[in-house]
Amino acid sequence: MRKGVSLRPKRVNQRDEATEMNPELQRRWERLLGEADKLLPYYLEATAGISHATKGIRRSELFFFYAITAPLQPTRIIESGRARAQSTLVLARLFPETPIVSLESDVHAPDAALAAERLRGCENVECLFGDSLRLLPELVRAGDVVLIDGPKDFRALKLAFRLLRRGQPAAVFVHDLWRGSPARKFVDRHLPSALLSDDRQWVERYAALDFKKRLPPFDSSGCDWAYGATLGFFEKEVVNYGRRLLQCSAAQGADRLREIARKILRRPPIARPKDFESQPEASRGR
Repeated sequence: MRKGVSLRPKRVNQRDEATEMNPELQRRWERLLGEADKLLPYYLEATAGISHATKGIRRSELFFFYAITAPLQPTRIIESGRARAQSTLVLARLFPETPIVSLESDVHAPDAALAAERLRGCENVECLFGDSLRLLPELVRAGDVVLIDGPKDFRALKLAFRLLRRGQPAAVFVHDLWRGSPARKFVDRHLPSALLSDDRQWVERYAALDFKKRLPPFDSSGCDWAYGATLGFFEKEVVNYGRRLLQCSAAQGADRLREIARKILRRPPIARPKDFESQPEASRGR
């Protein structure tokens, strides 16, 4: 495994309007993109022939995970939310010498049998069933990298912060932090140093991994646009995660009140924007 470059940011107080306005964040992106260019050939070779299930993390998001995690040389990879084992199978191919522990909440879930079939022969994968909110804090050890794809939203962030405040995992990734969602607005406001897979620099280079045909046309102007469910990367000892946990709990409570008001007023729920859909200023939560 190649010795990695440090992606650890300096502490910053808020996310700038554009990445280019934050020199430290831009340098982190430059280091990541340079590492990604080196790792792409192996990623393509290792994942060749894997069909992409309708459910699961996108290829560009999994490559985002790989480009960050490979240099960290994790002791184990712990995945929460297996579903049809799309990401589990890809991770088993990308990290054949690394133990992978995959959690799913319900042994009787409709996708459980399909996941078991897809993972047959993956000797480095251990599949467990149970509540990740209880199991992850018991399982995670120093040097582990955690991927949370269930629970979702604020519950996922709170779980990530609980793990990170103990200083054990080398990094935690959280899926479904799409632009405009309450959880994403929290990240943009309180964790501006987080790297996100829908960043323009990443999408312009690697969104093509998600399409069998030519990449659809999209607005290349300076405005922000949405892309995918989005994977967020949080590294240990970068911020005070105990404080972020308290802030996240407060934000979750406020969001519940807004949801109640929305239902009373019969307003539609917040929907994930389409790929490459421009995002208005107010929806970015910065």
